[in-house]
Amino acid sequence: MFARVLFPVALLLAWCLPAHADKAAAFYYGPNIPWSELSLYDYPVVEPDQADRVPEFVADQRFYAYVSLGEVLPQRSYFSLIKPQWRLGKNRNWGSWVLDQSQAELRDIFVEKVFAPLWEAGYRGFFLDTLDSYQLGVTDEEGRQQQREGLAALINAVSQRYPDARFIFNRGFELMPMVRAQVDAIAAESLYQRWLPEKESYQVVPDPDREWLLQQFSELRQRFEVDGIAIDYAPPAEREQARQLARKIADHGLIPWVTNPAIDGFGLGVREVLPRDVLLIHGGSEERLWEHADAIRYGLMPLQFQGLIPDIREIDDTMPAGELRGRYAGIVVWLEKDGISSPDFESWLVRQRESGVPIVMLGYPAVDPLGPNGQIFGFQARTTPQVLPSIVRQHESMGFEAPLPRFLPVGEPLYNAQATTPWLEIASGSQRYMPVAITEWGGYAMQPYLIRAALPTIKAEGLDRWMLNPLTFLHDALRLPAMPIPDVTTENGRRLGFAHMDGDGFPSLAEVRDYQGQADARVLLEEVLKKFTLPTTISVIEGEVASDGLYPNQAAELQQIAREMFRLDHVEAATHTYSHPFFWYDAQNNPGDLFGPEGQLRLPIPDYKMDPVREVAGSADYIEKNLLPPGKKTRMVLWSGDTVPTPEALRAAREHGLLNMNGSDTTITRSAPTWTLIKGIGLPKGEEYQVYAPNQNENIYTRQWTGPFYGFERVIETFEMTESPYRFKPVDIYYHTYIASKNASLESLVTVYQWAQDQPLFPLFASEYVRKVLDFNQMAIAREADRWLVRGGGELRTLRLPESLDLPDMGNSEGLAGYRVDKPGRYLHMQGATASWKAGNHKRPYLQQANARLTDFTQTRSGLAFSLKGYAGLEFAIGNAEGCTMRQAGKRLAPVRREGSVYHYRSAKHELTELRLQCSQ
Repeated sequence: MFARVLFPVALLLAWCLPAHADKAAAFYYGPNIPWSELSLYDYPVVEPDQADRVPEFVADQRFYAYVSLGEVLPQRSYFSLIKPQWRLGKNRNWGSWVLDQSQAELRDIFVEKVFAPLWEAGYRGFFLDTLDSYQLGVTDEEGRQQQREGLAALINAVSQRYPDARFIFNRGFELMPMVRAQVDAIAAESLYQRWLPEKESYQVVPDPDREWLLQQFSELRQRFEVDGIAIDYAPPAEREQARQLARKIADHGLIPWVTNPAIDGFGLGVREVLPRDVLLIHGGSEERLWEHADAIRYGLMPLQFQGLIPDIREIDDTMPAGELRGRYAGIVVWLEKDGISSPDFESWLVRQRESGVPIVMLGYPAVDPLGPNGQIFGFQARTTPQVLPSIVRQHESMGFEAPLPRFLPVGEPLYNAQATTPWLEIASGSQRYMPVAITEWGGYAMQPYLIRAALPTIKAEGLDRWMLNPLTFLHDALRLPAMPIPDVTTENGRRLGFAHMDGDGFPSLAEVRDYQGQADARVLLEEVLKKFTLPTTISVIEGEVASDGLYPNQAAELQQIAREMFRLDHVEAATHTYSHPFFWYDAQNNPGDLFGPEGQLRLPIPDYKMDPVREVAGSADYIEKNLLPPGKKTRMVLWSGDTVPTPEALRAAREHGLLNMNGSDTTITRSAPTWTLIKGIGLPKGEEYQVYAPNQNENIYTRQWTGPFYGFERVIETFEMTESPYRFKPVDIYYHTYIASKNASLESLVTVYQWAQDQPLFPLFASEYVRKVLDFNQMAIAREADRWLVRGGGELRTLRLPESLDLPDMGNSEGLAGYRVDKPGRYLHMQGATASWKAGNHKRPYLQQANARLTDFTQTRSGLAFSLKGYAGLEFAIGNAEGCTMRQAGKRLAPVRREGSVYHYRSAKHELTELRLQCSQ
């Protein structure tokens, strides 16, 4: 809420401030504060009542809390503390009370009950509004001066209590000579376009008013060294108009922000965030668990691969409040049944269309195509065809994984008058049908032209095929801009590689030669873990290895094997839970039962009732106290059974400091060559997040452990098919302990490890991969003219660059170390959490690839200075290195080979500091 219209517009913006082209401001008062996106701004202002506190992951950023000093709404928590005699009157336009800040007791209440809680909540800045509202209740100059002095005294008191606090004023320039606080900026509304609430309309600011305001800006430029922020208003659907307004404001040396009147949408300035959130709405699934709906199984991958962050809701859930334009890249509605949209949902969807939010309908129409809302979306009904339809027009990306059927079903007998690019148009007699199209408002793909079974009469995993290219269709329908895409598969140009083991079968006896009768965990330790040093996350099931578990006679031996595993430097510890729930929801809902509707719920541990905290936190503590060497911690929980943990289990992991992984089924192979078998990277569940395993284990490749037992070798096919034509996934060798129980399965595991050993990977632990996925959900990207700005948490350090965007000018970049373009993707290497660059000159030396993390990187006048630390002998390459010499700690390091202008280096060491590239040119 900005200051109200109290007198003519010309008087509202009477000041001028020095221009700082580098600075940017953003104002957001809506729900679900987009902290990551706001962190890209120098002056992010939020309504603090919309959140409990500033989140930890952006705690290093100064956020400005909105505080109204001159008025108070009855809804504020401190309203009951305000005595009636401190009220100067009522602003009936907004239902708020005007306050008498000349009262010292009232000022004390503001310090203790308003500012102190906000400081404790992590706010280090305050945006002060309604600084001249006293004029509604005070008419004499003496009284007004008392109000100004009272306001200044309050601001000075806050500054004295919190010396590091910064302030932004909305108007209030007359207070500037009276305050001793650090004022960063003064904001003012409506330089070019304003909002008239009484008329509910936008209005162009008259030229005389604008000139007067600009004159005030000019006069005050000499008085205060603070930034000026001008806020204008524009319809959410008119994004280009907002950009034009922002450019006009910036031309006057002011920081622009153009937003909707309620300030609950994400506006823009010269710096514009590119939204990555996408609303994924599903409905009509016949699966018991919503996690198995088609929107989840098939929809996550093509959205997440294109850098989008799904916000998942069922069609009957409450939809996000506030203005979505600017906050969401679009809305995808995936329905598995027809006619399930409620009137309220349809009305909500119509409002989003009016705001210009791209909308994609998949499966079935999200509105009644025969009703008035269907007409708004351009749908036109057609009669059922009487003769066999034929194709009139077909997009090149239709028939993507399977040819269109010879006998074309119509599906929904519809046409669309708002189609801009028909993807499939068919005809029957004089009737035209359009089951797939890009439209003015987004696009749609109706069944059976979205996903279709290769054998329509048989339902089985791996038979479904995409009838259209989902990457191309969703990109076009959502009108996604060309932008850098956060990528969790790669670091420093190398594909990530790691391994993780679920502890199932730890006590099982081996059939392997020379190990008959011994625990297969011993086989795994001796034949795999001691021979291959790929970082591996090992988990155990407490109920199987503990002395009071199911195998007390083997416990001592099993614990000794586990301790030997965990002592290895390339092994990190995880829990595979306490009782290994097979069906998490059923086990949690029936804690005392051993069997449920789908079978056994967990291991039969006597006198135990399933408890998600005991399963996760308790088992992690057991491992840490009993099995780990000093200094090691239990890092993760690897989900068991159906790998569909409940939100309560996820919360138990997070609150205990554990990362989590497992779930989903990426199993594409040459015999099942379909992207429907490439899954997403993770799944939000309320406030929690489940990270999926990149691919699947030997149980899938051996037909549920029925054979062939060498089947796990086929995971190499999965690795290859998720590398080309696109790098969809890292390499994750995922298996159970019992893979070491048989000769054939053990040999298959060794074969897979040997294959991975021969690949140019970036070794890391599973926990580090999980952190990248979590960072993916927090990374924000903005564009400012021809410059890109990126901020994340520093875990994910790779951006994939579309072909349509030019490579960065390394001499005009910050936070970038280099790039790689010779793989199935163009990858930018970030040094840490932030990066900024322009495209251009490509002649400076750059890091082309490395198999280790950068711990330091600097572009020097004559070359580069950097350090690397990894888990294997170092391999790295420098581009544009002609005429350059590499030294480490003063000693020359010769390249092992050259490929054009790229020089490759190696070292047996896992860490090198003080690497310096000295160039003569």
